[in-house]
Amino acid sequence: MSPKTKRPKEQRAAMTLDQVRRLASLSRLTLSASEEERLTGEFSSILEYFRVVDKVGNAVAHDAQPNENVFRPDEVAPSDPEGVLEGVPRRRGRFVRAPRVF
Repeated sequence: MSPKTKRPKEQRAAMTLDQVRRLASLSRLTLSASEEERLTGEFSSILEYFRVVDKVGNAVAHDAQPNENVFRPDEVAPSDPEGVLEGVPRRRGRFVRAPRVF
């Protein structure tokens, strides 16, 4: 097959060895030759699954169900700050003591 002849999308290799090496470089990973070969196949399989999903089209699952509010109503409830803070090991009054970050 000449370089100018395009293969159909289904027959085109999804991932090349050079692309896997480029991804590894961008990810700062060092891969062995066997890992590169294995990942070429795995990435190709993953991309093939995406092709299958793309063929499904724009079907949206939520169109099959009626549109109604499925969220619970907001209700104001009293809060208990002492109950929230009772498990804090180091505190002074309502203030929590935490280790320094910088």
